[in-house]
Amino acid sequence: MGTEITGEAKYRRASYRVSLHLDSKTLTLRDELKLSIPLKDVRQAIPKDGQLTVAWNDEKIVLHVGPQSERLAKKILNPPSLLEKLGIKPNSAVSVLGLDDKPFLKDLRQRAGAVTDGKAKPQSDIIIVRVDRRANLERLKALRPSLKSDGAIWVLWKKGLKGANDVKESDVMAAAKTHGLVDVKVASFSDELSALKLVIPVALR
Repeated sequence: MGTEITGEAKYRRASYRVSLHLDSKTLTLRDELKLSIPLKDVRQAIPKDGQLTVAWNDEKIVLHVGPQSERLAKKILNPPSLLEKLGIKPNSAVSVLGLDDKPFLKDLRQRAGAVTDGKAKPQSDIIIVRVDRRANLERLKALRPSLKSDGAIWVLWKKGLKGANDVKESDVMAAAKTHGLVDVKVASFSDELSALKLVIPVALR
């Protein structure tokens, strides 16, 4: 879940064509310049005339991103929380399955309207489910009926190297399609887990 922007960068007296990806922790540059800037280290993000000057530690980079410079600056200086990225609202009914993360569950209970841990409650606004093996993706078939028509299922799986039975993003996307869901957004849930947002297609709601 993040912001994707293309533009140009001036860094250490050289110019580069770049693709920028911003999530809640890092501003990542790809293409001709590969660079990761931790948001916690950013001292300044100043937009002016379509340029964005970002200063962190003892470094500085100028990004030519046009009219998106002001919006990008605000997101860099005020990154969304994980709960905001997941779309959790004060009135949300959230079901959580297979996730042993006490700090996250504590924060979730403080923000959401209702939280059910260990099973999918009917008419859930959001269902968060962790899967450790490809076979676990069959759970999507049983979870879909518990989801509100305009709700979302966030599937979490472990990042890193994959064994024969381990979950990949392509596996989640394929399982979603099989069970009448579509993927709309990918995000980093934590340093350990990736996340993919699944929803019911508009035509089937």
